[in-house]
Parts: sequence; structure tokens; C-alpha cells
Amino acid sequence: MSKRNDPVARARGRKAAPVKKPFPLGFALGSGALAAFLIGILVYAVQNEGIGDHSSLKYAESQVNGIKSTFQDYKRDHVEGRVGYPDQDDTPPVGGKHNGTPQSCQGYTQPIANEHAVHSLEHGAVWITYNPDKVSKADVTKLTGYLEGSPFRMLSPYPGLKSPISLQAWGEQVFVDKADDKRIKTFLKYFTQGPQDLESGSACTGTTATGPLATTSPGTTPSATSSATPAATSSVTPAK
Repeated sequence: MSKRNDPVARARGRKAAPVKKPFPLGFALGSGALAAFLIGILVYAVQNEGIGDHSSLKYAESQVNGIKSTFQDYKRDHVEGRVGYPDQDDTPPVGGKHNGTPQSCQGYTQPIANEHAVHSLEHGAVWITYNPDKVSKADVTKLTGYLEGSPFRMLSPYPGLKSPISLQAWGEQVFVDKADDKRIKTFLKYFTQGPQDLESGSACTGTTATGPLATTSPGTTPSATSSATPAATSSVTPAK
């Protein structure tokens, strides 16, 4: 029998029909999800660069719940006369133009000039402020205790402050209601001469004057007043 008439031979000579493979939908979806995940990690890493570094500003900020961090590029010019800081009636400033004389870091029983205080923040100081109408004498005593162990912390009343207590470093601020709030110690730990310090090595000494900025001639320093009180401790030990 010829191959032409042999059904088995004819079947063997046929080309196999092409097999249509289904679209790999699962693979495509998996690849897309993986790509989105990797992009997310990259974006997070860029936005949080340095957060794993315990000496970085990002890490310090991540340790204080409710912190208000302002990333704007504050001007650091030394100016004569008063500065109109935003919202200064109820919110202490955390940066900007300031007087050429820093405020000496210690405890004060009277308000101090924003212009001197901001200069101290530039030197890595932390400024603790409280509303005298919202805190008790016991609270003030406790806040004064936070000055111990560091020559880069200062305390003063701030009439009109929108919260009982606030802490300021250059570009950093937190508002709390109680003197025993754990965030106070945490803020002091990370921002006393912390990574926000713009002039590392500069001392927190200058004027001890209280009240609004005094009118001075260029190159002079306002005189101290008797309303300034000494720091909480006369001994200086490394900040904890």
C-alpha cells in the first residue's frame, strides 16, 4: 500500500498543529507587583536617607513624637533691631535672622528676646519655654532641672505660648502639656548640640539681659539685668 493510501503514514507525515500558549497573566502581575515594591523601597530610602544613622537629623526627628520640623532654608544674617518672626505672639521662633549676640544658656525668670535666643539655637542650644499662666511652680522647678548637665540648654517663660510648654532647636519644635512628658528628655537628648547644630564648637554665652531686645549700637552687647537667674547647676557635665 502506498503512503498516499496508508492512513497511518499520512498521519505521520502531518505537521503538528501549533499549540496556543495562554498569556502569562500571573507572571505579569507578579512582575508588576515586584517592580512597584522595589520602586516603593527606593522612594522610601530617598525620603528617609540617613534615618538609620543615629547621628543624622532624620533619625533624631524620628525619635520625638509630634515634632514639628521645618525644612525651609532659614536666613542666618546678624541684624540690629527687632525681627518679626512668624506667629511669635504664641509660638517661639526656631530660626531666621537674629541679633549678633547669643543668649547665655541658663535659666531665666523673665522672658528673653527672641533675637538673642535664636542666635543660641544656631549654636546648637535647646530653648525650653513655658506659659507662666499654664504651669505650676513645681513644673518650673522640674523644667529647671533639665538644664543640669549641659551648657547648651536655656529656660524662660513665654507669655501667650499656645501650649503649657514647648522646646525649640534650630528648625525643630515640640509642644507638650506636662513637665514630666517623656518627649522632653528625648528632645533634649537628640537636639542638645544635635545634628541641627549649624555652628558646632560655638559657645552658648553672650547676654543675660531679659525683656524685649534693647536698642544697641553696632558691636555692643546689651547689659545684663538682675532678673536673670543662674543655671540650675554650677557644675558642667557631659549632656546625657
